[in-house]
Amino acid sequence: MANVKNYAVRFHGGPKGTGTDIRAQVHLFDDRNRMLGWVDFYTNGYDLPEDRQTAEHIILSMHSEFLVSVVDMLRNEEPVFLYWQPKIQNAYLGTGQEPVGEGE
Repeated sequence: MANVKNYAVRFHGGPKGTGTDIRAQVHLFDDRNRMLGWVDFYTNGYDLPEDRQTAEHIILSMHSEFLVSVVDMLRNEEPVFLYWQPKIQNAYLGTGQEPVGEGE
């Protein structure tokens, strides 16, 4: 489980974004600014590819409708983790445990 400390948002224009309907990406970095992975945001309705893990990165696939929620979490929550789930070959980006009624 990797602790995400920094992020960068990229938007891709044109009729098909990057050529594969990726409209935006959020790149995720650790505390030493090493890239941990990224989230590819596809045109809503596009058949998403499976999440994947390479030797160095975790790549999540989501529809564009989740971009605002992901950026909001990265801006307002801590800690945030990126994790590859080997049993189900899937990734998640999420927070650590939060106290109830924190009022953020």
